This record gives sequence, C-alpha cells and structure tokens, in this order.
Amino acid sequence: MFNTMTPGVKVRLRRGLVRTLACGILAAGLGGCLDLSQHSQADNARQGELSATADADELKRYLTHRFTQVQPVSIYDGGDPTTEAMVDAADDSAPSSASEPFSTSNNQVAGVDEGDIWKYDGTHFFVLQKTPSAQLRVVNNQQATLARLDLNHMHPHEMYLSEDAVVVLGNQGWQGGQADIQVFNISDASTPTPRLDIKVDGYVLRSRRIGHELIIVSRYTPELEGIIHYPSNQQQIEHNQHVISELSLAALLPNIRINDRQQPLVRADDCLLATTPAPSRGSPTLSMITRIDINSGEFSSRCIAAEVEGIYMSEHNLYLFSGHYGEISEPTQANVTGWYSNQGNTLLHKFALPTFNYQGSTTVPGRLGSPNPRLKMGELHDGSLAVVTSEGQWGDEHHRLTVLGNQDDEFSQLATLPNDDQPAAIGKPGERIYSVRFMQDRAYIVTFQEVDPLYVIDLSKPSEPVIAGELEIPGFSDYLHPIGDDLLLGIGKDAIMGDSGTTWFQGVKVSLFNVADIHNPSALGSIIIGKRGSNTALSHEPHAFSGIQQDGQYRFAFPISVHDGDAGGTYWRDPESQYYNWTQSGLYMFEIEDNQLSQRGAMITERHDGTQRWQNWNQRRGLIQGDDVYHLSGGDLYHADWNDPQQLSDKF
Repeated sequence: MFNTMTPGVKVRLRRGLVRTLACGILAAGLGGCLDLSQHSQADNARQGELSATADADELKRYLTHRFTQVQPVSIYDGGDPTTEAMVDAADDSAPSSASEPFSTSNNQVAGVDEGDIWKYDGTHFFVLQKTPSAQLRVVNNQQATLARLDLNHMHPHEMYLSEDAVVVLGNQGWQGGQADIQVFNISDASTPTPRLDIKVDGYVLRSRRIGHELIIVSRYTPELEGIIHYPSNQQQIEHNQHVISELSLAALLPNIRINDRQQPLVRADDCLLATTPAPSRGSPTLSMITRIDINSGEFSSRCIAAEVEGIYMSEHNLYLFSGHYGEISEPTQANVTGWYSNQGNTLLHKFALPTFNYQGSTTVPGRLGSPNPRLKMGELHDGSLAVVTSEGQWGDEHHRLTVLGNQDDEFSQLATLPNDDQPAAIGKPGERIYSVRFMQDRAYIVTFQEVDPLYVIDLSKPSEPVIAGELEIPGFSDYLHPIGDDLLLGIGKDAIMGDSGTTWFQGVKVSLFNVADIHNPSALGSIIIGKRGSNTALSHEPHAFSGIQQDGQYRFAFPISVHDGDAGGTYWRDPESQYYNWTQSGLYMFEIEDNQLSQRGAMITERHDGTQRWQNWNQRRGLIQGDDVYHLSGGDLYHADWNDPQQLSDKF
C-alpha cells in the first residue's frame, strides 16, 4: 500500500507521553525510555527514529509486549482527544448552480473541508440530528422537510457534503469500537440512497475532506479474548504468552469493511515504529491514517505507533500532534518510578499528501493548550510550518513561535521567536495566550491578563520571524477571524479591573482591527453584547461563525447567550465580579462597511422562561445567503430577513 518512507529522508522522533508511572509501560505512545536530563533541547527534539517494521514478527512483538511484563499500575490505552476546532475559507461543496452565493463552512484552510453538524448546497440543508433519535434530515430553503434517514444504528458526530454525496461519520463504542461511515447519493435530494457502508475497526479521532477523498485519523486497540491486560505476576505473564503464541498478526491489526466486503486496513509493512532501543517497548494501540474515495470506496492506509490528539492539515501535508506533560526516564534509586516531570512539549509527525509518505517528526518545547490547538499552527508560503506554544505554570508562562521545515534530511526547527536578534517576549509577564490565527504569512496572537495585547508577527521570511506590531485594548479575543488582507475581527469578552486589582470578564465583545500596516495595527471599533455571564459557542467551536463578503460589505453572524437580567446573588470582592441572569439566546448579526462595524439585530430563538436548552449550545450555527439568514438551534431551523431579523419564521 505504501513505500516505507520517502526516499532520502532520514526520519527522527522523540518518544511521547505515556500514561503510567513506570518505565517500559507504554500506552498508545512510542517505545523507549529517555533520560531527558542528559540531553539538550535540540537532542530531545531528535530522540529516536520512526521506521517501517522489519517484519511481521517485530510488529507482533511490539503490539503484545505490554501483556508480557508485570504492570505495577493500571494505564489508560489512549488519551482523550484534544478539543479542536478557522479562516473564512470556501467550502467546495457549494455547486455553481446555486442561485445566490452563501456563507459556507468556516474552515481553517481553503480547500480543506471540515466535518460539521450541517451542510448546505444552495437549496437544501442537510442536518445531522443526534437527539432524541439520530437521523439525517433534508430540508429545502422553502422550509419543507424532504427526507429523514434513520441513523439509530450509529452514533453520528459530523458530516460532509461533496457534489452528489453526503458522508456521515460516527463511532460505535470507544476503545476497541468501530468507526461507522455512511455515504449517501443525493442526486435527488428528496430521496437519498445508500452508496457506501464503511466500517473501520477502532474509532475516528479527526477527519478532513479534499475533493472526493475523505481522510480520517483513527485509533485502534485489539480486543484479545483471554488476555490479562495488566499481569501482576509470572503466572499471569506465562498465561498471556500462551495466548499470544496462538495469535496471528492479523488478529492484532484492524480491518475495514466496505459494503460487507471485509479486508485488512493495513499490512505489517504499512506501520511505522519507534526505533529507540530499549528492553521494554510496545503498546497494543496504533494510530491509523486512512484515505477513502467517497465515490468508489477505494482506500489506502498507514499506521504509526504514536499517540495522536489532534491534526492540522493543509492541501499538501498532514500533521499529527500530541501534547506531553511529563516523560519517562530510567528509574533510579532516587526516582523509583521513572517519572520525570517537565514543562510540557508538543510532538508532531508530518506526512505528505496524498501519498502519506512520512516526512519526519520533531518535538517543540511547550504546550499548544486548548480549546482549539490546531489554530496555533499554520503552513507558510514556502511549505514550512509555524507553531505557537507556551511553557511554564499558570501566571508565569512564556510563549514561543517555532518555524519547522524539512532540511538536511530532517523535519526540524528553522527559527524561533523570541531569539537573540529578536528578544522581545510574546506577551507581558503573567499573560496567557487566548487566541492565534495564521493568515497571509502573518501570525496574529492575543494574550491577556489585564488588557488585550494583539501581536502581529511578520512571517514573510520564515527563517526570520519578527514581531511587527502590537496593540493594547481592554478585554480579550478568544477567536480571531481575518477579513481580506487589511481587517481582523476579534471576538471574546470585555474586561474591567476592580479596586482589588483583579480583572473581571464582562459581556461578549466584538472588535474590528485594521492590520493593513502590520507595524501599526489599530482598533476601528467594538460592540459589547450583554453583561457578565454572557457567552458564545464561538469561544470553543469555530464552526459557529458564518461570514460572507457581498454588495461591498462583509456580513457575519454567530450565536450569543445573553445575560443582562437581574443580578444573580451577591458579588465577590469587586462589584465588577457580579454575574447577571440569562435573558435570551439567538443568532446575532453584524456588518462591516467602509471599515465601520455595526450590529444589525438578532434572531432570538430563546427567551427567559425559567429554562434553557444548554445541551444544544454547541449545536448552533448560522448561514447567510443574500438577505436570507438561517439559524440552526439544536435540530431546529429558523429563517429571517437580514433587514428585519426580529420577524422570525416558525421552526422547521
């Protein structure tokens, strides 16, 4: 299925975080035990190598090794996926026959589509409903439901729209589990018909789509009958060794079933393992990257012995990342467990598209953090990758921008910021990073403690990053959205400092910045919605944003839950810490014309009546098509005119 590696590329990898307190017990991570105290940062970034398995026996030993060693503590075979999360990039699922342009999925990278809970083709909405029963609903923009497809056999979590196909992804179970991918033909939107029924052993962590190819990253742990997962004595180890001797390698690797035809997802020579020599290495869990043609069902796949928490994908490369907050070292008399704590690192693996040829791995000091770690990455014009990470404890963090690229047969560091020539820090002492966006070879970074410093970093020369400009305003932005070359939206919270010296978040704040002169960014205006307690799903879910340039103006909308009712109890320390009761929620609408920001009203779908459907908060979206505005709230759709949004349709 694949070459073992790109010719001429020497690939290196540092061993990642493992979820146990003893050397040699690895869970969904890489093999080997490293004593980090003996190496420089540069050495640590290059520790170990990834290479293809020598033969089937080597892979089998790796996958079963954990069951033949005494396990002093229980471990968890695979980390929780990092919460993800985008530029205003076009979704190529929109057909050219649509009567009017419309806002599309808020994707991070143009040309790389992301799954969401709804899609639109210019006439039809395809809505993924998860409760009270799972189904795919097809509704036209005349408010008529055309079809309902029962999905109760799966647990759907996202969908894609591509030309004449809808793709629904879900998982069945968790650890062992099975990924469920359903492809429906929608040539006739009123009668979707099954095209492909795909089952993949394991569960989907992340996915993307380019054209008619779906790319999924999944994790697989085999369910082994009779195995003792955590042997504690020699008798149990011998029992496991007997069970393993009867196992074929095929029983340890995942399968894929396409329309009831089952076949192996990977072969032994499709897998990459860590080559760090160690007496104890191995894990039964593998991460899989798979490409599936949603028209034909043809696929190719590769597996790696590495934990994956999230992905960043351009049109040319796939990057897998995981965050590590401790390491395993060789046990000593002073450190009998082998546990070594550090400031945290980010481990990245790079694969070329569409071949999945391995380009290398490296470790970047510092954490990506949450809630949208992939927004802290961006591929630059020369193909290098910029990454923003943070080190240190709360209140004493230091931030770094690292540029990575392939040179001298390695995927390695090309530049950092700050550096000796550019020593100025990113952020003032004690400030945290609240948002990062990459666009037009620039990085926009917002840090916050008392005021909101917006940094503009010039990456036009990737090997020489420079802080080009800085602007301070009250509050902070936890979502940034570039508009063309000259404007930047910041959406987050207002903030006020109390007499105690504590800064208190207030209502939702929408700010517009002029970044045409990157050396002198300026504020063009701001709007504050609600009081303390108000919030927006956009802080955690970038797909909640919709925007479109039309008729000489930029229109955008996103959901807000407004708290501006009576004070909710007594305040603490400062009056500014007072919370206020919820009053209403809906899709709030804004315009930018002639560099002026204005609010155009809101589609209010919920008002204070003693209840609020919090369970649907992250399932709220907006869409703009001409003067028509649509709001998805849970599984319900609403329509209004942009110029008269208070006249709301009935839900449909």
